[in-house]
Amino acid sequence: MILNAHLPVQAWLDPRTARLPGVQPVAKADWLMRSDIYDAQMAYRRQLIETKRDVVFQAMDSAEAACEELRSLIGAPKTKGHPLLDAAGHVQEDLCILQKQGDEHILTAAVMCFPSSWDVREKIGRSITSIHDLVPEFSPVESVVERMLSAIRVEQPLGRANFLIYTDPELHQPRGEGVPKPIDPYAPRYVRVERQTFRRLSKTLAVVFAIHTYVVPAASLDPQAHAALAALKPDLIPQNRK
Repeated sequence: MILNAHLPVQAWLDPRTARLPGVQPVAKADWLMRSDIYDAQMAYRRQLIETKRDVVFQAMDSAEAACEELRSLIGAPKTKGHPLLDAAGHVQEDLCILQKQGDEHILTAAVMCFPSSWDVREKIGRSITSIHDLVPEFSPVESVVERMLSAIRVEQPLGRANFLIYTDPELHQPRGEGVPKPIDPYAPRYVRVERQTFRRLSKTLAVVFAIHTYVVPAASLDPQAHAALAALKPDLIPQNRK
Protein backbone atom coordinates (compact mmCIF):
# COMPACT_ATOMS: atom_id res chain seq x y z
CA MET A 1 0.00 0.00 0.00
CA ILE A 2 1.48 3.34 -1.08
CA LEU A 3 -0.16 6.27 0.71
CA ASN A 4 0.70 9.93 0.96
CA ALA A 5 1.18 11.47 4.37
CA HIS A 6 -0.93 14.46 3.36
CA LEU A 7 -2.72 16.06 0.41
CA PRO A 8 -1.01 19.17 -1.00
CA VAL A 9 -4.05 19.72 -3.23
CA GLN A 10 -7.60 19.95 -1.84
CA ALA A 11 -9.52 21.36 -4.78
CA TRP A 12 -12.93 20.95 -3.17
CA LEU A 13 -12.14 23.73 -0.65
CA ASP A 14 -11.92 26.45 -3.32
CA PRO A 15 -15.06 27.45 -5.28
CA ARG A 16 -12.88 28.14 -8.35
CA THR A 17 -11.62 24.55 -8.48
CA ALA A 18 -14.39 22.54 -6.83
CA ARG A 19 -16.47 22.27 -10.00
CA LEU A 20 -15.62 21.24 -13.55
CA PRO A 21 -13.49 22.24 -15.28
CA GLY A 22 -11.83 24.22 -12.47
CA VAL A 23 -8.77 25.15 -14.53
CA GLN A 24 -6.27 27.70 -13.21
CA PRO A 25 -2.86 28.99 -14.41
CA VAL A 26 0.17 27.05 -13.15
CA ALA A 27 3.73 28.34 -12.92
CA LYS A 28 6.17 26.51 -15.21
CA ALA A 29 8.28 25.65 -12.18
CA ASP A 30 5.27 23.87 -10.66
CA TRP A 31 4.20 22.02 -13.80
CA LEU A 32 5.49 18.72 -12.40
CA MET A 33 5.86 17.94 -8.71
CA ARG A 34 7.42 15.45 -6.31
CA SER A 35 5.46 14.15 -3.36
CA ASP A 36 6.51 12.58 -0.09
CA ILE A 37 6.29 9.07 -1.62
CA TYR A 38 8.40 9.75 -4.70
CA ASP A 39 10.70 6.75 -4.28
CA ALA A 40 7.89 4.25 -3.67
CA GLN A 41 5.74 5.51 -6.54
CA MET A 42 8.65 5.57 -8.96
CA ALA A 43 9.68 2.03 -8.07
CA TYR A 44 6.09 0.86 -8.63
CA ARG A 45 5.91 2.81 -11.91
CA ARG A 46 9.04 1.14 -13.25
CA GLN A 47 7.73 -2.26 -12.18
CA LEU A 48 4.44 -1.71 -14.02
CA ILE A 49 6.20 -0.52 -17.17
CA GLU A 50 8.38 -3.63 -17.10
CA THR A 51 5.69 -6.19 -16.28
CA LYS A 52 2.51 -4.67 -17.78
CA ARG A 53 3.82 -2.57 -20.65
CA ASP A 54 0.79 -3.05 -22.93
CA VAL A 55 -1.59 -2.20 -20.08
CA VAL A 56 0.11 1.04 -19.09
CA PHE A 57 1.59 2.25 -22.39
CA GLN A 58 0.06 2.96 -25.78
CA ALA A 59 1.33 5.20 -28.58
CA MET A 60 0.46 6.04 -32.16
CA ASP A 61 3.19 6.67 -34.72
CA SER A 62 1.96 10.24 -35.13
CA ALA A 63 3.00 11.02 -31.54
CA GLU A 64 6.67 10.08 -31.93
CA ALA A 65 8.03 13.61 -32.42
CA ALA A 66 5.96 15.01 -29.56
CA CYS A 67 7.16 12.24 -27.24
CA GLU A 68 10.76 12.97 -28.20
CA GLU A 69 10.23 16.67 -27.49
CA LEU A 70 8.70 15.86 -24.10
CA ARG A 71 11.61 13.57 -23.19
CA SER A 72 14.00 16.41 -24.00
CA LEU A 73 11.95 18.95 -22.03
CA ILE A 74 11.92 16.71 -18.95
CA GLY A 75 15.60 15.92 -19.33
CA ALA A 76 15.12 12.16 -19.23
CA PRO A 77 18.05 10.04 -20.42
CA LYS A 78 17.61 8.59 -23.89
CA THR A 79 17.41 4.81 -24.16
CA LYS A 80 16.65 2.39 -26.96
CA GLY A 81 13.03 2.35 -25.86
CA HIS A 82 10.13 4.64 -26.67
CA PRO A 83 10.75 8.30 -25.75
CA LEU A 84 7.52 8.54 -23.76
CA LEU A 85 8.59 5.61 -21.61
CA ASP A 86 11.90 7.37 -21.04
CA ALA A 87 10.05 10.50 -19.92
CA ALA A 88 7.57 8.63 -17.71
CA GLY A 89 10.36 6.73 -16.00
CA HIS A 90 11.86 10.02 -14.89
CA VAL A 91 8.86 11.79 -13.31
CA GLN A 92 6.09 10.90 -10.86
CA GLU A 93 3.29 11.94 -13.21
CA ASP A 94 1.50 9.78 -15.73
CA LEU A 95 1.91 11.41 -19.13
CA CYS A 96 -0.54 11.76 -22.02
CA ILE A 97 0.00 13.38 -25.43
CA LEU A 98 -2.96 15.22 -26.94
CA GLN A 99 -2.78 16.34 -30.57
CA LYS A 100 -5.40 18.30 -32.47
CA GLN A 101 -6.91 16.62 -35.48
CA GLY A 102 -9.60 18.69 -37.15
CA ASP A 103 -11.69 20.28 -34.42
CA GLU A 104 -10.79 17.86 -31.63
CA HIS A 105 -7.84 16.83 -29.50
CA ILE A 106 -6.93 13.15 -29.79
CA LEU A 107 -5.08 10.99 -27.28
CA THR A 108 -2.14 9.82 -29.37
CA ALA A 109 0.20 8.45 -26.68
CA ALA A 110 0.07 7.75 -22.96
CA VAL A 111 1.83 6.13 -20.06
CA MET A 112 -0.90 5.54 -17.47
CA CYS A 113 0.45 3.53 -14.56
CA PHE A 114 -2.03 4.90 -12.03
CA PRO A 115 -5.36 5.28 -13.87
CA SER A 116 -8.51 6.00 -11.87
CA SER A 117 -10.87 3.38 -13.30
CA TRP A 118 -10.08 3.66 -17.02
CA ASP A 119 -7.99 1.67 -19.48
CA VAL A 120 -5.64 3.43 -21.87
CA ARG A 121 -5.96 0.53 -24.34
CA GLU A 122 -9.59 1.57 -24.88
CA LYS A 123 -8.88 5.30 -25.08
CA ILE A 124 -5.90 5.60 -27.42
CA GLY A 125 -6.75 7.28 -30.72
CA ARG A 126 -9.98 8.77 -29.39
CA SER A 127 -11.02 12.37 -28.85
CA ILE A 128 -11.34 13.91 -25.41
CA THR A 129 -15.12 14.01 -25.87
CA SER A 130 -15.30 10.35 -26.87
CA ILE A 131 -13.06 9.31 -23.97
CA HIS A 132 -15.52 10.88 -21.54
CA ASP A 133 -18.68 9.47 -23.16
CA LEU A 134 -19.64 7.59 -19.98
CA VAL A 135 -18.85 10.48 -17.62
CA PRO A 136 -22.13 12.41 -17.16
CA GLU A 137 -20.42 15.32 -15.39
CA PHE A 138 -18.25 15.98 -18.45
CA SER A 139 -21.03 16.50 -20.98
CA PRO A 140 -21.97 20.08 -19.93
CA VAL A 141 -18.33 21.25 -20.15
CA GLU A 142 -16.99 19.29 -23.13
CA SER A 143 -17.01 22.29 -25.47
CA VAL A 144 -15.34 24.43 -22.79
CA VAL A 145 -12.59 21.84 -22.33
CA GLU A 146 -11.94 21.60 -26.06
CA ARG A 147 -11.67 25.39 -26.34
CA MET A 148 -9.35 25.43 -23.35
CA LEU A 149 -7.04 22.85 -24.92
CA SER A 150 -6.93 24.83 -28.17
CA ALA A 151 -6.13 28.06 -26.31
CA ILE A 152 -3.22 26.81 -24.17
CA ARG A 153 -0.14 28.96 -24.74
CA VAL A 154 3.38 27.56 -24.68
CA GLU A 155 4.40 30.01 -21.99
CA GLN A 156 1.45 29.33 -19.66
CA PRO A 157 0.66 25.83 -18.38
CA LEU A 158 -2.74 25.24 -16.81
CA GLY A 159 -3.85 22.97 -14.01
CA ARG A 160 -6.81 21.49 -12.20
CA ALA A 161 -7.52 18.63 -9.81
CA ASN A 162 -10.23 16.09 -9.29
CA PHE A 163 -11.12 14.22 -6.11
CA LEU A 164 -12.52 10.72 -5.94
CA ILE A 165 -13.64 8.33 -3.22
CA TYR A 166 -12.31 4.76 -3.16
CA THR A 167 -12.34 1.89 -0.70
CA ASP A 168 -9.28 0.34 -2.36
CA PRO A 169 -6.09 2.43 -2.07
CA GLU A 170 -4.31 0.59 -4.91
CA LEU A 171 -2.72 3.08 -7.31
CA HIS A 172 -2.94 0.90 -10.43
CA GLN A 173 -6.67 0.65 -11.18
CA PRO A 174 -7.32 0.17 -14.91
CA ARG A 175 -10.96 -0.60 -15.55
CA GLY A 176 -12.86 -1.12 -18.77
CA GLU A 177 -15.67 1.13 -19.97
CA GLY A 178 -18.93 0.34 -18.22
CA VAL A 179 -17.23 -1.64 -15.44
CA PRO A 180 -18.25 -0.02 -12.14
CA LYS A 181 -15.72 0.89 -9.52
CA PRO A 182 -16.17 -1.49 -6.57
CA ILE A 183 -17.14 0.30 -3.38
CA ASP A 184 -17.55 -1.60 -0.13
CA PRO A 185 -20.28 0.38 1.64
CA TYR A 186 -18.85 -0.46 5.06
CA ALA A 187 -15.13 -0.13 4.39
CA PRO A 188 -12.88 2.78 5.34
CA ARG A 189 -12.62 5.44 2.63
CA TYR A 190 -9.59 6.75 0.78
CA VAL A 191 -9.47 10.09 -0.99
CA ARG A 192 -7.80 9.88 -4.38
CA VAL A 193 -6.75 13.20 -5.87
CA GLU A 194 -5.39 13.70 -9.38
CA ARG A 195 -3.45 16.91 -9.88
CA GLN A 196 -3.70 17.44 -13.64
CA THR A 197 -1.61 19.90 -15.64
CA PHE A 198 -1.67 20.89 -19.30
CA ARG A 199 1.39 22.22 -21.14
CA ARG A 200 1.84 22.96 -24.82
CA LEU A 201 5.13 21.86 -26.35
CA SER A 202 6.89 24.63 -28.27
CA LYS A 203 7.94 22.68 -31.40
CA THR A 204 5.28 20.06 -32.10
CA LEU A 205 2.55 22.12 -30.36
CA ALA A 206 1.14 18.96 -28.81
CA VAL A 207 -0.45 19.29 -25.37
CA VAL A 208 1.06 17.28 -22.53
CA PHE A 209 -1.57 16.16 -20.03
CA ALA A 210 0.27 15.19 -16.85
CA ILE A 211 -1.47 13.45 -13.93
CA HIS A 212 -0.01 13.23 -10.43
CA THR A 213 -1.98 10.85 -8.20
CA TYR A 214 -2.23 11.21 -4.43
CA VAL A 215 -4.04 8.79 -2.10
CA VAL A 216 -4.70 9.39 1.60
CA PRO A 217 -7.04 7.78 4.16
CA ALA A 218 -10.16 9.88 4.51
CA ALA A 219 -9.63 9.73 8.26
CA SER A 220 -6.42 11.75 7.83
CA LEU A 221 -8.28 14.85 6.60
CA ASP A 222 -8.84 17.63 9.08
CA PRO A 223 -12.49 17.97 10.20
CA GLN A 224 -13.19 21.04 8.04
CA ALA A 225 -11.79 19.46 4.88
CA HIS A 226 -13.62 16.19 5.62
CA ALA A 227 -16.96 17.92 6.14
CA ALA A 228 -16.59 20.00 2.96
CA LEU A 229 -15.73 16.92 0.90
CA ALA A 230 -18.61 14.92 2.38
CA ALA A 231 -21.01 17.66 1.29
CA LEU A 232 -19.89 17.13 -2.32
CA LYS A 233 -19.22 13.39 -2.13
CA PRO A 234 -21.74 11.72 0.24
CA ASP A 235 -20.11 8.34 -0.42
CA LEU A 236 -17.18 9.59 1.69
CA ILE A 237 -19.13 8.37 4.73
CA PRO A 238 -19.20 4.57 5.18
CA GLN A 239 -22.47 2.93 6.10
CA ASN A 240 -22.92 1.45 9.54
CA ARG A 241 -23.34 -2.29 9.76
CA LYS A 242 -26.69 -3.32 11.15
